[in-house]
Amino acid sequence: MHKSLLLIAFVFLTGIAAGQTVCLTQAQYETTAKTLAKEYTLVDEIVDPGFRKRQPGFRTEDEMEPGEKKRLELNNQFGRDLNQALKQANRLQDTTCYLVVSLYANPDGSVNRVYYRYGFDIMRLRSDSIANARMKERMDPFLCQWFSTYRFPITGDKPYLFSTSLAIGKLPSKRKLRRGKGIMTTLAEAEKTTRPDTVKNLVLNTLELKEVPEVIYRFPNLEVLDLSINNISEIPERVFTIPKLSQLNVSSNPLGNAGLRVARNKHLKMLNIQSTKITAIPQTVTKNRRLESLWVGLNDFSAGLNTAPLRRMRRLKDLNLYRARLNELPGAISRLKRLEVLDLYYNNLRVLPERLCRLKRLQQLAISNNKLNELPQNLGRMRKLQVLYTHHNFLGNLPANFEKLYYLRILGISHNVFATVPESVLKLPNLEELDLSHNRLTDLPTNLPQLNTLKKLYVRGNPVSEEKTVSTILIKQLESNKTEVFY
Repeated sequence: MHKSLLLIAFVFLTGIAAGQTVCLTQAQYETTAKTLAKEYTLVDEIVDPGFRKRQPGFRTEDEMEPGEKKRLELNNQFGRDLNQALKQANRLQDTTCYLVVSLYANPDGSVNRVYYRYGFDIMRLRSDSIANARMKERMDPFLCQWFSTYRFPITGDKPYLFSTSLAIGKLPSKRKLRRGKGIMTTLAEAEKTTRPDTVKNLVLNTLELKEVPEVIYRFPNLEVLDLSINNISEIPERVFTIPKLSQLNVSSNPLGNAGLRVARNKHLKMLNIQSTKITAIPQTVTKNRRLESLWVGLNDFSAGLNTAPLRRMRRLKDLNLYRARLNELPGAISRLKRLEVLDLYYNNLRVLPERLCRLKRLQQLAISNNKLNELPQNLGRMRKLQVLYTHHNFLGNLPANFEKLYYLRILGISHNVFATVPESVLKLPNLEELDLSHNRLTDLPTNLPQLNTLKKLYVRGNPVSEEKTVSTILIKQLESNKTEVFY
């Protein structure tokens, strides 16, 4: 059996007729993959030579380097080409399937060998189910023929390997829609309805719109308008004259700094302008005099954040600066006296201004995934704080007055460098959830059970959990208090 497999490997490595694409079986792939890996260069190394040195993690397309964008473009193009061929051949019109592909291409882009397998669960690509067998019977002849005529859009002086996994067939819609009374989700519905007065929620996202459609002005009682993920470059003033509009989502549109034109109004309460290619908070937002929630993350504020436009919005409660490329948070943020929620996830902050602690009404503060070594010393003055997320930083201690956060319910300090559990944490009378996972804890304090309100405790990824030295007596005491312990 061993000799026969070696013979198969030899044949597939050396005995291929010119121009013929070989579709490898699983056994052939497992036998030859290591040898082929030495003969074929990864396409990633061709189009993105620095990919091995790059910090892992999610990045938006705007944050990607040219090589990353090229890899994404190639992956998307391959998916479009394959699904277009499936559509023309009338295959998989009523089925969604996942395909894992290893494509071995000649320098001119023609396919020399290819291995693929099917799956129906993207997290667990099953290869031995009845459905898989039926799919192979239906698809293999088509796919093998298609790969023999396909040219991958990269040419060079050496053969290369392209690997990907993608959905094929009847692709799931990218649109995330709510259904219910008073909600419309298509332009056709909006144009045909004879009862525009009943419509309160209009969802027109992901429709490749290039401008705001006139039909939206048909609805006098419209409260929620979602125009996100389109190609709109300007939001005209007229949108803000819709008399009952309280929520407007225009995120993921190429507005730029001049694309938001706002008419003065007293009805808009929530505005989402995330990922709109702005580099400063538009001055025009001040015309929304009763705005309570403003989302401006996923933009580039690396040159600095000017909070002046926000100061006139005296009702602002929720400010989202997620992935805003902030290198510094201005102390003037403290002037937003009514702020209750502040999201600073995924920025480049090394310090937080002490003046931040003047936000006496703040209830939720998210400062995870930054570069913080310490928290403001007066953090305990934020007496109404209920939720604090500080994971994925470089924190090893907490401010001395931390125990004064009387109403704190959720504390996430995982993925930091704590060597001990701060004593101040054990004095929080209303703490319900404590995440200490992935720190440097070698022991847990025996008085942890005194946190009578604690419902969930996470200690995974610490030496005390990895070395299994967590006291069973302590665990039993916590569980008797109805505290779930994850270790």
